[in-house]
Amino acid sequence: MKRYQKIIIGLAALSTMALGVGDETKKFEICKCGNFAEECSIPSFSLNVPSGMAGGAGGGYIGLSGITDKDDTDGGLSVGMGYGDSDKIGGTISLGIGSINPVDGGAFNRGSLNISAGHNFREQLIGVAVGMDNINIWHDNGGDHDTSPSMYLAVTKLLPNDTAPMVFTVGAGNNNFAKVNETGDKKDKIYPFVSGAIYIMPQVSLIADYSSDIVSAGVGLVPFPHFPLSVTAGVYDLTKEREEDKISFIGSVCVCFKL
Repeated sequence: MKRYQKIIIGLAALSTMALGVGDETKKFEICKCGNFAEECSIPSFSLNVPSGMAGGAGGGYIGLSGITDKDDTDGGLSVGMGYGDSDKIGGTISLGIGSINPVDGGAFNRGSLNISAGHNFREQLIGVAVGMDNINIWHDNGGDHDTSPSMYLAVTKLLPNDTAPMVFTVGAGNNNFAKVNETGDKKDKIYPFVSGAIYIMPQVSLIADYSSDIVSAGVGLVPFPHFPLSVTAGVYDLTKEREEDKISFIGSVCVCFKL
């Protein structure tokens, strides 16, 4: 799907492994998993916005995400792993592969590398990360996809409470974070993004975010509390900012694992 170049649903996969629900009061804590049995995953806290929470060595994920409307369907595959120490400097390296729809020019005809680095401030429950997305590895020049990498800075704040914990992310980036219909050079411009999630249950989150002038909303689910599988579903472009003037449905499935 040419108009949806940046499928990053579930991008916070390794970040959610760095979070836990401390007890039945649903208070967040930043945790480091010592083995697979202790590995924890919470529902996603963003849809199209990168996370400020830093990953760390020993964790990995594989995810499938997609977008569909009445005219088109497409998606992408992502495989990633953490590195470093999130208490010092840690991050995530991932490979994104698209498209999975051969109708729009060929399956798996794009591959890009994504890298982030950051630090988690445990006492303040804040994560700060910088990253570079869409580093072109291979690309079918027959398409109109932008192959320019994007830089960003993201800050994520956890707000624990006894009723409905919340997570907020704010940040800014260039290129792919530009307004969806903007043309011209976007490398030297900065564009804001923001997301928020509220956890109505330990295994269910409600998410809303804004990026590239696009408003999206959805729900995050962890179907099995002791298995690191995360599912996200939502609607993309609620205000119909794109030239297509329509709302799309988005979703993802992601599994985290211990390396």
